[in-house]
Amino acid sequence: MTAGSIDRRVARTRSRLQQALLKLAAEKGYGAVTVEDICREADVGRSTFYTHYPDKECLRRATIDEHMTSLQARGATRDSMQNTEGFSFSGPAFAHAHATREMHRGLMGGTKREIPKEIRDWISAQIRRELVGIADGGKDGVRLEIATRFVTGAFFEVMHWWLDGDTRFPPQEVDRVFQNLAFDGVRTALAPPDDAGR
Repeated sequence: MTAGSIDRRVARTRSRLQQALLKLAAEKGYGAVTVEDICREADVGRSTFYTHYPDKECLRRATIDEHMTSLQARGATRDSMQNTEGFSFSGPAFAHAHATREMHRGLMGGTKREIPKEIRDWISAQIRRELVGIADGGKDGVRLEIATRFVTGAFFEVMHWWLDGDTRFPPQEVDRVFQNLAFDGVRTALAPPDDAGR
């Protein structure tokens, strides 16, 4: 057996374990999922699981890493968008969520609507990076922090509502409404005092 075929087999097994975790987390919440549940869903033995991951938490982190890598790749094409046009992170995020609904429901949903810290931190960092450009270079740290938390919270609430409800509503339209509400309001709030009243 060649190294390439072994690598492909490892990748397939890990993918099955990750997909099993996502499906189960979407059904009953991450906290209620056990290693035994994951193995049964993925149709692998416990020894196979532990060959790839020391525990359930390591599998979760690996799954989130894969998810974030995919999301970053989608967002890279819009990094050149100017702040006067809107947030560049939200369009790719909504499109990715629509294309991989079960993955997002598994990572962000469940009965407790838990958002993994890694995802929240990454989205928050993207928002902060974009807001610095319209917040006088980030000199007003307090207003920048308020705006970052406001947009982060609004984004995840809209995402939860959309994924939990009718995802036939197009991602482009969800993003348009989110942009109109969040970006325009935050841009006004972060404008220099002389510009805010214009």
